Amino acid sequence: MRSKMSRKIKSATHSEQLVTGVARLLSDTTHKHSDVQLKVGGKIFHCHKLVLALKSPYFDEQLFPSSSSSSSAVKEVVLNDVRADDFHKLLQFMYTGETELNEENVENILRAADLMKLTELTQFCVDYLTDRVSTKTYPRYWKIAEQMSLPTLALACKRLCLKEFDKIGSSSELSSLSETMMRELLEDDELVVESEMDVCETLMKWLNSQTQSGNPVQPYQLLTHIRWSAVPVEYVKTKLITNENLMTDRPCFEFLSKVISYRLTGVQFSGLNTFHRPSSRVEQCVVIVGLDIGIDISSDVLCVSLQTEDRVTNTHAIPTRMQRELAACVSGNQLYITGAGSDKKETWKWESAFGWMKCGDMNEGRRRHCATFVNNTSMYVLGGFVHEGDVTLDSIEQYNTVTNKWTKVGQLMHVARLAECVVYKTSIYVFGGIGQ
Repeated sequence: MRSKMSRKIKSATHSEQLVTGVARLLSDTTHKHSDVQLKVGGKIFHCHKLVLALKSPYFDEQLFPSSSSSSSAVKEVVLNDVRADDFHKLLQFMYTGETELNEENVENILRAADLMKLTELTQFCVDYLTDRVSTKTYPRYWKIAEQMSLPTLALACKRLCLKEFDKIGSSSELSSLSETMMRELLEDDELVVESEMDVCETLMKWLNSQTQSGNPVQPYQLLTHIRWSAVPVEYVKTKLITNENLMTDRPCFEFLSKVISYRLTGVQFSGLNTFHRPSSRVEQCVVIVGLDIGIDISSDVLCVSLQTEDRVTNTHAIPTRMQRELAACVSGNQLYITGAGSDKKETWKWESAFGWMKCGDMNEGRRRHCATFVNNTSMYVLGGFVHEGDVTLDSIEQYNTVTNKWTKVGQLMHVARLAECVVYKTSIYVFGGIGQ
């Protein structure tokens, strides 16, 4: 018996010939093979069902519905809201895989490509727009991205706004931002600003533009994204609490009233945002000075970030002997500790740029006392006790940061150790503590 021989063959020109043949169909003026007409903007395009259906799920549903008997009856399709010139570009892409995008047609082609589920062409349009995002185009492009759910384009617009927020705040394009866009910018930690007051100024300009345009907004939600620890109380009183757009909204008035109270007392409340933006180069953290290691007190200083989870850094160790139950307080970006050293009189100041610096000694060494600043130049220590003889103190000492000297300025009505104190305006309030 003769064995059967088989041979697999493959044309080297098949793909090219097929692609070339399909491309020719679009330019064939005889319309010999056309089996469907597309009416777009008053112009008739003679097309081919199979080509349209293979490239576009939209046309596949239109031209080849589930009922096979009705498919042959589809002879004409009318497309509204698409310009003829733009549709011609889409047909070029479907038949040849190529077309030309420019600033005048890309937005219309994008919308039409999205309608006809031309995923590849849609992505080409998105890439084109993303490469051309600028301070002039971002409002329009961002709106398109929101309407059509295009996250890549939306992110490109948002990143530009975050980086160029100061320029946007002084441009005529500011009013084009929607409330959602403004909220996304204010709540983002990557917003680049020199001052949080600049953020407030831009927000008020935007609110004014929305009011003039008759666009309803909810300013209260936007206020919750301001970093209030960086906004002086006087600015809140003179600029924000007097703004008509904010004061006509009851929740805004109540919120700003609480902000003023927070800036005066330091007492926070629900909905208050106090974390600084990274661009300000200020970070809220807890500084731990003097770790109890059993035998002695360590001189290590740890910074525990409140804004970045699990970030603990070991900074400059304090160059003195640490004591149990010393006191610490903060003025601006300076940390002061009192009650250090072998005689418990030492005062030290820490700044991130210079590290630890020794200040003038207190008149009386003490432990378990409290310390606070009334203004930037006056620190007070109150109460505490002297370990030798277990003597509880009632004295109040004031440290002047300008003269670097301590002065006894008064005494407590009752002696106290382990007391607490708070400052309200220019008054110190002492509470709690243990007597003799």
